[in-house]
Amino acid sequence: MKTKNTILTIISAAAFVALAGCGDSSSNSSSSAPAGPSAVKNSFAEVSAKLDPNGSLYLYYSTEDVIETVEKYTDALIGFAKETAGSGAAGFRPGPQEQAMIDAGTKVGKAFYDQLGISEISGVGMSSFEFEKGLHRNKAVIHHFPDKSTGKLWSLFGTEPHEIGMLKMLPADTALALSYEFNAKALMEWLPELAKASGDEAIQDQFDQAMQMADMMIGLRDLVGSFGNQVGLFVTLDAVNTIPLPPEMGGEIPTPGLGLVMKVKDDKIADMVLIALEASPIPFEKQSIEGIEAHVLTEPAPTPFPLAPALFKLDDYIVAASNTELAAKIIATHRGDKAGLTGTDEFQRLAKGLDLKGNHFFFASELIGKTVAPIIETAMEANPLPPGFPDIDWAAAYNMQTLGLVRVEADGFVFENHSTSGLVNSVAMQAGVVPVAVGAGMLLPALAQAKTRAQRIACVNNLKQIGLAFRIYATDNQDRFPWQVPQVEGGTAKIARPRSDTDALLDSNGKPIFDASAWQHFQVLSNELSNPKVLRCQSDSRDLQEANSFLSKKPRGAAGKNVIVFNKNAVSYWLRTGPEVGENDPSQVMVVCPHHEGQFNIGLTDGSVQQASWAKMAQYFMNISKPIQLQRQPWRQ
Repeated sequence: MKTKNTILTIISAAAFVALAGCGDSSSNSSSSAPAGPSAVKNSFAEVSAKLDPNGSLYLYYSTEDVIETVEKYTDALIGFAKETAGSGAAGFRPGPQEQAMIDAGTKVGKAFYDQLGISEISGVGMSSFEFEKGLHRNKAVIHHFPDKSTGKLWSLFGTEPHEIGMLKMLPADTALALSYEFNAKALMEWLPELAKASGDEAIQDQFDQAMQMADMMIGLRDLVGSFGNQVGLFVTLDAVNTIPLPPEMGGEIPTPGLGLVMKVKDDKIADMVLIALEASPIPFEKQSIEGIEAHVLTEPAPTPFPLAPALFKLDDYIVAASNTELAAKIIATHRGDKAGLTGTDEFQRLAKGLDLKGNHFFFASELIGKTVAPIIETAMEANPLPPGFPDIDWAAAYNMQTLGLVRVEADGFVFENHSTSGLVNSVAMQAGVVPVAVGAGMLLPALAQAKTRAQRIACVNNLKQIGLAFRIYATDNQDRFPWQVPQVEGGTAKIARPRSDTDALLDSNGKPIFDASAWQHFQVLSNELSNPKVLRCQSDSRDLQEANSFLSKKPRGAAGKNVIVFNKNAVSYWLRTGPEVGENDPSQVMVVCPHHEGQFNIGLTDGSVQQASWAKMAQYFMNISKPIQLQRQPWRQ
């Protein structure tokens, strides 16, 4: 009965709060004359001083009554939950250990809330003002009285506005940028207080042991102390160099680049990262970029856009760029050798009248919408919204320019942005554009990689057919491959020129490994292969002909009208024809396809096909009967 009464009390009170509101109001007031100062002190004057009147939106709300009311009913709900659990009414009665964990969790949650400082918020305000045709100044304020505030909230995300250091290194083609400030050391110092608030010595001991272990393994406290409290991310879109979208999408987009930035106080974090890189199997090497030492990935990742990350230090920042070209632009911009984002017309228009000092920063160019929209539209076409949902103009939804900052001031947070849209849309955009842009960035490679994977699988099937064709030929020719069979017997021994193709892979001495007459050796397999198309890889981007016959010359008359002759331009694959490459040695590398963005398909003499990285292929060549050490670079496809 007591439980039922508690439920009814809470529901009734909540309904009253929703209908009547949390503050005092007069139901008989009909006059529009100013009401004068409030009888109860509030933060209206302090909040309104930071807002713009006369716009499309102006809002102030004193939160003290709301917070007090919410706290009362939160306490009531917690009490009700404990009562219900203790009575077993929910079908579960916790044992001593479970009850201790519940109590400890409740205490930690309450301590977190009390110490965070949410209850110290005295008021919030919002305004939106179109100060120029098509350009809005949007503001939001979260206020607290400094003399009454001790909450962690007011220091965890910065203490006072400052210049945004990342702005000095953003290239002119930056399309999306964000920078955040976070006091990791303050959080680290707060966590033991929360563990202590649990009142459970076991939890405190476990926390202390975890911290000691982290200190021993990676020097966690030193690393946190080395962190400069600022991290940033930016995306560039190079409109000069474009990449094609997958065929099902059509068109092309600017080539994207990605930069990550972290401010540091000393070299501890940088040293830890470099030690980890040197100890890992990832192929990084030191390079000089614009006079700055950088660690660069030497084997580019197979993505539809350039991805060979470079890591370097720039003043008080550790910077990771998606490729060396972007790294060079970042360094040149930082030095002032190249005009950066702040010099563009778009940025200067958005920055007009905006104080660029702050603790957090956000920028989105209209180029983001133009780039993201077709990718999202294609994804939505594949997975459409349910019937009845209105159509969404994705180009319009994301074709929004925004430049915004968050300032941590002595009496609270001030959010201010200049945007081509009002407050609601611009905030939604800031909240949504980053995950959407990242999602689109993931979707684009996924779509492109789906095509790439399909092409590579088709290539593997081609090589399996080629391997089978050679083995069938060998079965009919005393276990010999074509280059081991004299010409009088229908073979190609006379024309075999092992190690003659200088356009293909070279050994460490610069000597060729493959046969330049590969197409003639394949031509002998016309009966076994049937179709010359199997000799062309779909990933081969060269402008070569695709033969439809194994004939080297067109027949005369009408018979030759539609014949595309077979020659060296009809073949994508490299072929080894040395005397050691034969049926009697199944582990020899025989056929190689180099057309998979730094990855390789390898056909062995036993007919099997292997997919390999450069390192794995190099190992195959070292494992053959007469080992060959490959030259790392270059080779021409």
